[in-house]
Amino acid sequence: MTIPVLKIKVLPKPILKGKMDVRFPANIAVDDFLTVVKANGTYTFGADYTILDPSPIINPAATLIAIWDVTTQSWKAGSLSSFIAAAGQIDQHIIAAGPVSVLPNAGIVRVDQTVGAAITLNMPLASAKTCPVVINDWKGDAGTNNITVNLTGTDKFPGALTSWTIAGDTGSLRLSPVSGAGYVIG
Repeated sequence: MTIPVLKIKVLPKPILKGKMDVRFPANIAVDDFLTVVKANGTYTFGADYTILDPSPIINPAATLIAIWDVTTQSWKAGSLSSFIAAAGQIDQHIIAAGPVSVLPNAGIVRVDQTVGAAITLNMPLASAKTCPVVINDWKGDAGTNNITVNLTGTDKFPGALTSWTIAGDTGSLRLSPVSGAGYVIG
């Protein structure tokens, strides 16, 4: 290891000038995910992706990611669910007969069937849903052609219900996912 050399020059004026000769690297150490390899005097820094946990993400709201903000030129931390919701929330427009699966990234579901008929919508598991969703009777005939929303797996609505029905013309239902529990209404 090279010992750093510090040279100081004292001038007759009240000024102190210094020069330090430090050789790179004095010591390099990385932890966990980062790697460093020295070959032919060149240091290469990288990441060891083999140590990442390959199991599915159970709760996107509790999974943090680092995001580079080009506008502010800074790193930000955010939840995976907020990142996905901002980037990929869609409007799911249903015109065909059911049953229909609500998409995990649907923020709005417009039920606007070409032929009036009752319909069943199947929600994804709350743990897989990336954003809240508003389900709306876009056609305006749910009083006659009910829209039934069914949950999946062990998910529940408040009161331990597993289905909810929109039975009024132009009615809407707002659902917010609660991972491992189900959906909050409202």
